Amino acid sequence: MKKNLIGLVVVAWLCSLYAVAQPKIVLRMAFNAEQNRYAVFARPNFSANQFAWGPSQVSVVLPAEVADQSVSARSTNIGVWSDNSRVFAPEAVPGVDFHGFTTQGGKVDLVAGDEFLLFDFTLPQGYIEGVRLFDTQKDPSAAKPGMKGGDFSSYMADDKGKNLLNMDLSPPKLDVKDEGKLVSAILGTALEPSVRVVAYPNPSPSGVFRLFLQGFDRSERLTVQITTLTGKVMQSFSERADVLAGKALSLTNAADSFLILSVSRPDKQQTFAQKLWLRD
Repeated sequence: MKKNLIGLVVVAWLCSLYAVAQPKIVLRMAFNAEQNRYAVFARPNFSANQFAWGPSQVSVVLPAEVADQSVSARSTNIGVWSDNSRVFAPEAVPGVDFHGFTTQGGKVDLVAGDEFLLFDFTLPQGYIEGVRLFDTQKDPSAAKPGMKGGDFSSYMADDKGKNLLNMDLSPPKLDVKDEGKLVSAILGTALEPSVRVVAYPNPSPSGVFRLFLQGFDRSERLTVQITTLTGKVMQSFSERADVLAGKALSLTNAADSFLILSVSRPDKQQTFAQKLWLRD
């Protein structure tokens, strides 16, 4: 019995070593607030000179509110990445679109643990929630209604035809120093829990901010005001929510290190305020 137990422990240990030793490349998606771009990164667990990265597909899921058109990618490594496969709001999941970015591959030097950029892209609305990598565990297969036979599983092949991709499915986050907070509202008015106002990047050394608006009706008209800490108005204007989302607000001429952004909903008598850092 003791020998059997020792044998099982040894086998389990060898299996764990084998699993750790297997070459793999982990993909993840992030959002660069300063550049207003979504980016796909790769991180190998092994090193190789002039590694032969074969034909590949990396699939991205977008909310259906994004325009039904191809997404232009800026390629950085492994050849030219293009949005070559698209399915918009399929019957299986009408709330999202699927985009398959493909490349014919190329040679690349890999260093274990060092992450590098494959490609990035922008969306007209800037940052929006729901952008992520394709998840084979929950997203529809090619046979599901409306998928048109398209397989959006992400893959890559080495020179032996083996797929080394592993997926980090953590959604891209909008990291800022401060978010907009409700500072005034008519008595008895309830704030919808989904409503958010976030200016990004924050801090912004360049002095250019964009707005992430969540939970607003696209046609709702909002009033934006930017003031100094002493109340001096720097900018003030009104615009529809769908136009404001992702719109660049330039404050490059501001002498102050801090400003206050206010976004008001006249119809609901609600105002959100956020402190903007022009210098950290």
